[in-house]
Amino acid sequence: MDVITSHLNADFDALASMVAAKKYYPDAVLVFPGSQEKSVRNYLSASHISPDIKKIKELDFQEITRLILVDVKSPERIGRFSELLEKKGMIIHIYDHHPFSPEDIRGQREIVETVGATTTIFTELFQKDSIEISPIEATILMLGIYEETGSLIFSSTTVRDLSAAAYLLKRGANLNVVSNFISRELGPEEIDLLNELVHSAKDYVIHDTRIKISRAYRETYIGDIAFLAHKIKEMDDIDAVFLLVMMENRVQVIARSHTPEVDVSEILHVFGGGGHSQASSAVVRDMSLDETENKLLDALKKMIHPTKTAKDIMTSPVMTIPWNNTIKTAEKSMTKYGVNVLPVLKQDIFFGLLSREAVEKALFHGFGKSKVHEFSTTEPPTVLPSTSISIIESLMIEQNRRFMPVIEKNKIVGAITRTDLLRSLYESLLKKTRISTSEKLTEKPSLHKNLSSTLRSMFPPEIFNLLKLSGEIAKDLDFSAYLVGGSVRDLLLSETNLDIDIVIEGNGITFAQALGKKLNVKAKIHKRFGTAVVITDFLKFDVATARTEYYESPAALPKVEMSSIKKDLYRRDFTINTLAIKLNPDHFGQLIDFFGGQRDIKEKTLRILHNLSFIEDPTRAFRAIRFSERFGFNISKHTINLIKTAVRINLFDKLTGTRIYDELNLLFLETEPIKAIRKLAEFDLLKFIHHRLTITKTLEATFEAIQETFAWFKLLFFEEELNKSHLFLMALLDELAPQERNEALKRLQVPPKARKEILVGIAKSQIALKELKKASQKESYHTLLSLNIQTILFTMAKAKDKEQKKVVSLYLTTLRKIKPELTGKDLQSMGYTPGPVFKKILTACLEERLEGRIESREEEIDFVKKRFPVS
Repeated sequence: MDVITSHLNADFDALASMVAAKKYYPDAVLVFPGSQEKSVRNYLSASHISPDIKKIKELDFQEITRLILVDVKSPERIGRFSELLEKKGMIIHIYDHHPFSPEDIRGQREIVETVGATTTIFTELFQKDSIEISPIEATILMLGIYEETGSLIFSSTTVRDLSAAAYLLKRGANLNVVSNFISRELGPEEIDLLNELVHSAKDYVIHDTRIKISRAYRETYIGDIAFLAHKIKEMDDIDAVFLLVMMENRVQVIARSHTPEVDVSEILHVFGGGGHSQASSAVVRDMSLDETENKLLDALKKMIHPTKTAKDIMTSPVMTIPWNNTIKTAEKSMTKYGVNVLPVLKQDIFFGLLSREAVEKALFHGFGKSKVHEFSTTEPPTVLPSTSISIIESLMIEQNRRFMPVIEKNKIVGAITRTDLLRSLYESLLKKTRISTSEKLTEKPSLHKNLSSTLRSMFPPEIFNLLKLSGEIAKDLDFSAYLVGGSVRDLLLSETNLDIDIVIEGNGITFAQALGKKLNVKAKIHKRFGTAVVITDFLKFDVATARTEYYESPAALPKVEMSSIKKDLYRRDFTINTLAIKLNPDHFGQLIDFFGGQRDIKEKTLRILHNLSFIEDPTRAFRAIRFSERFGFNISKHTINLIKTAVRINLFDKLTGTRIYDELNLLFLETEPIKAIRKLAEFDLLKFIHHRLTITKTLEATFEAIQETFAWFKLLFFEEELNKSHLFLMALLDELAPQERNEALKRLQVPPKARKEILVGIAKSQIALKELKKASQKESYHTLLSLNIQTILFTMAKAKDKEQKKVVSLYLTTLRKIKPELTGKDLQSMGYTPGPVFKKILTACLEERLEGRIESREEEIDFVKKRFPVS
């Protein structure tokens, strides 16, 4: 005999899953293991078409050979059916949406999925197997999903539950019936119980998590009290609620959680209970309410861990200074690294803190040569890496601390600033505060966003798996790994960018070597810079140690030192490029946004990171134009003002030509060049290439013509390699005098070979345009034959006459492919003696073909015999 059953105090998900299972086990008997919730009993008594459900006392347990368990796996929740678990030859099939626990029943067939309701699993199976259901069955299944997911609003609800509900609605599920049994008014008995639970409630804060425990006593049994937990949750903004109700010498415990930090299934496991992480229950025997509450509190303290600790929000490593350095040295370090507090170390042991105020006052009073320990604050408040955020918050606010050292074994391992703390508190606020409908419409960016599913969908499987592996290796090395750069920015722009850059908080070289060993590939190491390149058969990517940088003078190349991910991201040019994704397994996919990159992407704004950014690296002005044009972003007003300041004080004159040349190449390749060049002129940047450079209508027309010519060239799939950026550079310099062009190219430090090609190309193009005005096909052929492909296309773009453009087009598509069919061997067989005459004959044949007077091999032979008779 087959028996389908569920858990004690069966709810609608249990009933619906039993009815659904009957579709797959048509000869099975439906049996409840014990009582049902009041709403289920009401439905079964009110429905004129209810499923055929047997009573447990009607069964002969000896005849049962297969047990089908739905919405349950715990042996303590199936009543007498637990007796069958040890029966020899017993076959067990399990369908459930609760995750497995060690003591759970295991079966020969197990379908366990993390969704909001077991009914959802069966609904998906019906769709997959094309099993038809009636409107009445669809309604029962809808009751199961709606009750278990709180009408699809519980946080445990998944997309799959919504899809299942939509499918059932299509199959005729009656929402009026669902509403009648799911939405119900409280009876007098339930109102009285709820009132007692509310007034007995105690609030606890355990590791920043808000817990409410309510208790009540009733002499007689009251069924279906689980929904009261939701009623209490609606009255107060808490993370988890536990109801303890003593009835008939046993305590019924109902638990509901709204935060991943509180897994109520795990907590109630100490009472032999079951369920899932957000909804669970247990029946406690032989314990009083006080004993049950005390045991529950012990379990909560052990099993709820801090949501965040100092280690989660601290900046590491921290810039420090030896205790015997001078105040003058400290002032230089603070300016160089942009910090206001320096931890002081004495032989690597934490000694105290030195503030900028103390340094400035010491210098004002002439103590520049004094040692830093003389002006340090000794024995300041410190925390451990495991200290909870709530304790850190109290220390920093109550003692007005802006900098909190994180100490482990007397050594500084990190630091927490007020900004770090505020960001953490804001993230928690966003997570815990209910957001009204009007607030949702503003789409506030989430600081705690997880992009793991986006990574999976946007990246090829091999790259996604590589990122997962990188996080695992970083964890094994006690490092933190981050995906950074354009690939993260483009993910938020819904674009795929496979230019992978990984930054390591720790030692990037050690990480790269470990990753290379795991992948069985070699990592190319650059010890000087703390970087490596890992090359696999499907990807070449960069690995770097998290670094900070400083500039010894304006426009100089930066000096780089090891630092934290926050400092590393601060090195970037614009906020949109400061985003990172953590790769370590515990936080895989978590988006890191210290500087508002998400906001600026959403608002389509390009914003510089700090006021000295263009002074430190003026090439960022060219990048600002490139990114704004490439993504269609607006450059912020403050950023524009800073570019204008950098132009006014002539910082670009200090840049090497190579850096400007590189930026121009990228500008021409990644944007619509005409718009980019207008922006360069708008910001008065062209003068730093050459003081005579200006935007004219002719130049604009040439840029547009090059764009059209290049598009035509690519459309015809010509095989020649073409330097697109050099085409636009030729156009940019075309209106300058020859000497001025040479000066501009020297300023840009264009490589000698390329410089010669550009200069010669512009000159030859001007000559070619004159010769093509009245040239025949033959003359056009010889004019263009000596030009490289870049110059030919530039000539085509510069041609104002349509006939000239047609001639160049004809040359590229047809004329240059024309060749004589006769060869030297053919001429020998015709009686001609090898020598200079061969070239003369073949050239004559080519020209006749170019003029269209010869079209076949026979005509070539006749032409040669007549023009060059054999002597």
